[in-house]
Formats: sequence, structure tokens, C-alpha cells
Amino acid sequence: MGLWAFLSLVPFIILYLRRPKPEDKVVPSLMFLIKNRKTSQKYSLFRKLMHNLLFFLQLLALLLLSLGVAAPFIILPYDVTLENTVIVLDASASMQVKERSSRFDRAIGEAKKSLSGKNSIILAENIPLIVLEDESTDVALDLLSKLKAKSTTTNLGDAMLLAKDILGDKSGKVVVISDFSNIDGPDLMVVKKTLTTEEIIVDFVDVSDKAENIGITKLDVTKHNMKVHVKNFNDNEKSITLKLMQGGKELASSGSISVLPKSIESFVFDDTPAGVSEVVLDPKDNFELDNKAYISTPLKKQVDVLLITNKVSSNLELALDASKDMNLCVVNPPVLTICTSGDRNGQKVEPYEQDIMIVHEINNVRKRDGILPGNFIDISSYVKKGGKLVYTAQEDLAGVNMYDSVVVQFNGKTEEASNVCVDVINQFTKQFEKDICFTTTGKFFKATLKKDSISIVSTPDKTPVIVLRNLGEGKIAYYGIFDSYSEFKTLPSYPIFWNNLVNFMVETEGINEFNYQAGKILTIPEQTVNTPSGKLKTSKLIMDEAGIYEFNGMKIAVNLLDEQESDVAPVLSLEKEEKKDVAMEKERKEHNFGITHLLLIIVFLILSIETYYLKVRGDI
Repeated sequence: MGLWAFLSLVPFIILYLRRPKPEDKVVPSLMFLIKNRKTSQKYSLFRKLMHNLLFFLQLLALLLLSLGVAAPFIILPYDVTLENTVIVLDASASMQVKERSSRFDRAIGEAKKSLSGKNSIILAENIPLIVLEDESTDVALDLLSKLKAKSTTTNLGDAMLLAKDILGDKSGKVVVISDFSNIDGPDLMVVKKTLTTEEIIVDFVDVSDKAENIGITKLDVTKHNMKVHVKNFNDNEKSITLKLMQGGKELASSGSISVLPKSIESFVFDDTPAGVSEVVLDPKDNFELDNKAYISTPLKKQVDVLLITNKVSSNLELALDASKDMNLCVVNPPVLTICTSGDRNGQKVEPYEQDIMIVHEINNVRKRDGILPGNFIDISSYVKKGGKLVYTAQEDLAGVNMYDSVVVQFNGKTEEASNVCVDVINQFTKQFEKDICFTTTGKFFKATLKKDSISIVSTPDKTPVIVLRNLGEGKIAYYGIFDSYSEFKTLPSYPIFWNNLVNFMVETEGINEFNYQAGKILTIPEQTVNTPSGKLKTSKLIMDEAGIYEFNGMKIAVNLLDEQESDVAPVLSLEKEEKKDVAMEKERKEHNFGITHLLLIIVFLILSIETYYLKVRGDI
């Protein structure tokens, strides 16, 4: 349609044709000036051209303007990948392998060479992270100089798909820089084909090298001991030493341990120190990250438990006393201030300063050695201030005045045998997850829940047997299984249940709450967190570095502990020169380059020449 602009030449030419011509007149007085008629004829053509120069300049300008309206273009070969570049940078633990320089340092160098046009950068950790999007080369160079490898696994496939989303409909290339060792997520070649079908160029850059490694691949930590697993990834036998360190001091050593090629050896440290400690592996190798493991345990290793009972040597007492997590004191009503059994026999105790109270088989008020009338008033007050209470079923429990500590309404007893099944899976019932009806009982109270009480375990007719309730700032649990009428007390799960219940009640975090594998994401109240590399204010914490994190008043240990990631030898067979040539062919595409701006520049020059000509001729 733009070619219709050439019709503007019609009025232009008509205007020049209708212009009046000058008359030729003979002036005798000037005849003497014409001496040589031949000379006059010689320059007549030049004079005519100069006389019509203004016409040709204006004609050419009008032609070019009309052509510019049609938006002409020329087709030239063009590398479309220079417009947008997405760098997928492997930032996994194996990229920290170092001989002369680390794999990650080499990857940064390759990334800097690949920058062009608008640049985006994705860190391929276990969860891909976009750290830069559509920025200039200068900005990308500055950011690349600040990046560091993390302590997680890698997911290159998802990172490549994320790169595809960043490019969208834009032309460009994706440069994947990695050691291609132990990759999680989708198959790389499948993802590459997906991208190339959408005319996205994908280039793999391998920065792997040969490396030797023997590292800590697993930790089994409890409050009382830890088992360290070490794997030798080399083809020859190695001798190593494990040291347990705290505050720069050596607490224990394994001595020399021989580890066969491609095999795993383990060593147990008998005592887990409270607080933060480290297990260090010697000698060092090309991959130092898995030569050290951090351990964090709660500073308080035992829970103070007060068992209030008139029964001598019950199964419950034996279960509590067998737990290393508990510092047990047994008291016999009416005296609640003197321990009567175990290592603390005869010791004085402040009953309402204990972490948890358990009331089991007590004599009621007005009975011999019965509990005092005011004890449950004091116990209720203790719970409201943050204390923890568990009371168990006994024959006359419905007649015991527990004041605010009641969690169920008793409606008589039944002596019909019944299954006991889990309603809610939590910290102390998780061991019954595969067999929720974990025992039977020959007697139990028919009961209904009080307000705000929650049934955790019940009979098939939904009679609550184990119940929880909050009271003030504390917690109360009701254990409604009559041990005398149930085989539960003889099962291996019985002491485990009571250990887990006590820890749940006093909110003692398990050792796993202080030790995580790298890559874990925690949602926390927004605060300043001390990380291994510095301070960070966040509400969503990505623990992707090995070391100690401090938040919420806790110290959290984070380690790699990944056998596959510690195997730092490259395992992926990449396409070599043949497929690279195919990629280079696809990079060269034809592109339409518009020349309208060039035409406008030429028209501007023509108009400038016209103005100068008119000035010289004297018209302006």
C-alpha cells in the first residue's frame, strides 16, 4: 500500500511542466561580449544541467520519501541467538571440586564468554533460582563475579525449562554450564529436544575434570551417640581418620580406618556433645565439602519427669526409667517432695519446677497415703503457667477431684474387650502409622470429650482413650488404657510410646529438628538469620550452604550428606563436535532488516544540498 505514495510525483512533474519559460531577446549592446560561439556551445549542456539541478534534487528526494513509505527491507543472514542469552549455571556441591581451580570458577569464566544481548542467569541448585533477568552484559558480568557454588544437588532439567519460560517467544540461546555429575530432574537430552523444536539454541559446556574423593555421606545422630558413614569413591584403598571436634578441641578419634575401593565404612561415637560440634575426615582431597559434617543437639539433653504414684514398680515406671532422655523422680503421695526410687532415691525435689508431671495409680483423698486435697489445685495452677501433665486411667479416677485438669467427662466403665486405634498421627503415634489399631484393652471408661479436648486414640465406637487438651499456657494428656487389662505394656512399642509422648508434651525438639540436609526450605517469622556466609533478613530460609544457621534462638546444622553428589566423577555422555555443528547451523538464520531509516538519512542529505545550492544561486 505504501507504493501509492509514488503518485505524489504526478503533481510535482505537472508543476514543473506548467512553469513559464523565459523569452529570448537580442540585446545589440551585449553582442560584443560573445566572442566565441563555439565556446558558448561547449558549456551549454553544463549550464542546462545546473539550471535543472534543483529539479533533480527534489525529484530524488520525493522518490526516496515515497519508497520509505513502502517500508522496504533487505534479507541478510543474522545470528538471532545474540539477542537474548540465558545462562544455566550449575551451582551444586560437586562444582566445588578443586584441583588448581574449582569447577565453578571455570564455569564462571565460560559464562562470561557466552554473554550477549539481554542476559538472564539461572542458578541450577536442587531448586532452580533466577538471579538475573533481561539485563545488559555489564550487569551480568558484575553479578557473575559475586556468585558462589552451594552445597545442594542440581536440577539442570527444570532449570532449562525455566530458561525456556524466560525466553518465551523471543529468539535466543540457552547455555548450560555444568560438570554434569549426578543430575536430578528431567532427562537433559529430552529437555534439549523440547527447546530446539521451538527454535531455541541449547549449548552444553562441560567443566568437569578427574577428581579423587572420599567423604562423609550419612550421619545417624541421636542425643546419646552418632554413627558416621564414609564412602571411598576411588579405585584404590584409602586410610582415613575421623575426629569429633568442639570449639577447636578434639573430643574423640576413630583412629586409622581402611576403606576399600567403592565401599562404605562406618564408625560410632558413643557420646553426642550438647551444642554444636563437628566430625572431621582426614586426609583432605579434591572435594573438601564432604570432609566435614556439622552436628547440633539441644543444650538440655534430659527432661525432668516427676512420676506421682502409690504403686510400687509399675510398667510405666520401668519404661520411663529406661529412657536416656528422662531424668526420672518418683514420689509417693502424700509427700511430693522426696524421690523414692532410682538414682535420685532420697533426694529432695521441687515438684512444680519439673518439666512434666505424670499421675499414675494414686490413692484418692481420705484414703491411706492418699493425695492431699489441695494438690490438684496446685497442679492445675502449675499447668496454667506452662507446666505439662499426664494422668492415667485407674479404677476410681472418676471420683478424683482434678479441678481444671479434667479433659473428658466420664460416663461409667465397660469391661468389654475392644481394639484401640489411632485417630491422629503425630510425634508420639507415628510408630503406629502402618498398624493404627495397635493394641486391645479389656476395660476402659466410657467418656465424652470436654470443650477444647482432642481425641488422639479411641475405640472403634469413637470412645476417646488418649486425649490432649491445652490449659492456659500448658498441656494435659489423658492416657485411658488400663495397663492391667491390656498387653500393650509388654510390647516393645510401649516404652517408645511413653518416650515420644513425654518429648511431645514438653516440646523437646527431636535431634532431626536441629540437623538438616542442604537444600531444605523453612518458613519462619521474618527475622535476621546468621548463615554460614553472613546475615540475611528473610521469612523463607533456603538452607543451601553447609554450616550453622542461627534463628529463633536455635543453632541448626546443615550438611551435604548425599552419596550421589559426593561421587564427583562426571557420568553424563554429552554430544560432542557433531551435534555442536548442527547447533551452529541452526544459529545462522535469515533476518529482514528495514532500510527506511537509511532512506530518510539520504533524503536529509539531499535537502541539505538543495538548501546550499539555493544559497549559492542567490534565491535565499
